[in-house]
Amino acid sequence: MGLTIFGVAVFVTGLAALYTSYRGAIYWMAVYSLFGCALALGLPGGIGIMPAQLFLVFFIVRAFNLAGGKQIADAFSIDKPGFWLLCTSLWGVFGAILLPRLLRGSTLVFPVDRTVSGPALLQPLGPVSGNLSQAIYCLGDVLLYGCMYALLRYRGAYRALATGIFLLAFFDVLAGVIDVGTHAVGLDVMSVVKTAQYVDMSGEEMGGLIRITGTFSETSAFSSFTLPLFVFCLNLWLVGYRPKVAGALAVGTAMLLLMSTSGTAYVGLGAYAFVQLFSRPGRISLGAMARKQRLWILSACAGVLAALYVVVFLPGVAKALGDFVSTTVLGKADSSSGVERMSWNTQGVNNFLDTYGIGVGLGSIRTSSFLVVVLANLGIVGVVCYGLFLGKSLMTPTPAHYPLTERAVCYAARHSMIATLIVASLTAGVFELGSCFYLFAAAAGALPLNAALGVPKRQGWVARGAHE
Repeated sequence: MGLTIFGVAVFVTGLAALYTSYRGAIYWMAVYSLFGCALALGLPGGIGIMPAQLFLVFFIVRAFNLAGGKQIADAFSIDKPGFWLLCTSLWGVFGAILLPRLLRGSTLVFPVDRTVSGPALLQPLGPVSGNLSQAIYCLGDVLLYGCMYALLRYRGAYRALATGIFLLAFFDVLAGVIDVGTHAVGLDVMSVVKTAQYVDMSGEEMGGLIRITGTFSETSAFSSFTLPLFVFCLNLWLVGYRPKVAGALAVGTAMLLLMSTSGTAYVGLGAYAFVQLFSRPGRISLGAMARKQRLWILSACAGVLAALYVVVFLPGVAKALGDFVSTTVLGKADSSSGVERMSWNTQGVNNFLDTYGIGVGLGSIRTSSFLVVVLANLGIVGVVCYGLFLGKSLMTPTPAHYPLTERAVCYAARHSMIATLIVASLTAGVFELGSCFYLFAAAAGALPLNAALGVPKRQGWVARGAHE
């Protein structure tokens, strides 16, 4: 067992979080999710624990000490979204343990197995290391959701969560800027935060531009992580919550996404723009629709003017941009990686059909779309349970009688969940969506449910001292 410098930092901040305000635990839980390629603790057998996973232990203890087990368990009562997340988790763990053994050899899979090096090859269904790791991640996500849900009942928790995501977005932007700047002078500074056993694809270029990876191993992972942060900040700016901070971070994350050369970023931005077009932030703030209209008008005008200028005065640049878009977006499916990922998805659908809708068990296979992950790993039961969790989290009306902070953060968190699902549907190979997604999910689902229980205005929270 090996404790790294990141592990030491987690232990120090974790112990501090146990004896200071619970807000600090929320801040650190959000910030540590940025270091998805940093090893905090190495265990025998090549098992690595990331900083966010290690800090989750302290986060759970802090939430339990403050709120107690009853409030944490309340997140999973039958009338709440967390109930269906719990059902998904229980079915997933059951499937991870039993289905690869009961259905052994019944179908061919692309396995999630860290003991196998080299390219993924088809092999008969059977137990693999991915079953254990994904089951543990799944249980951890459920605990994170329940603890965050319990903490959100305390006054100031929604503001603390927003501040934590702002800090996360700031450090994400800083990492992206450092990545670009150090690459320009021939250095690789960001390698110090990429100590886990992942294939590091940082430093690559496309069309003369660096493919931004930040703290992640590849540009697709960076874009998948950054897009929900951009969406969160953008929507808080739209509804007028801390507009200067939210607006600056929205601009910073948007610029990095546009400069990333990632097809995931461009397709994700385009798909989310369609969602934003039909959104109704005016239900949260009276001035939100005016901001939204100005945003669309300015964006459209700037886009048209830029396109006309490039076509008329810089035809060479127009051709280069056309080739760039063709390479990163339109030609992605025809690339070798695109063909490989499509074969993963095709085989995942075949696995679902071969098992008659039962699924092959959580963590048994690798795909390239979260939709196929849920379908092939968890089968019909998982699709229904997780679909109900998402539906109740995203579709329950936001009550109008809560203060702006709570309504704004709830609204922005829902949009960030949608953004995460968009990029995950494009690239995700496993069921784990990351700790940020379940922080957003707790904020998205906790507020309206308090109102549904008939909690009077401002009494949905428990007033506590500054150090709780």
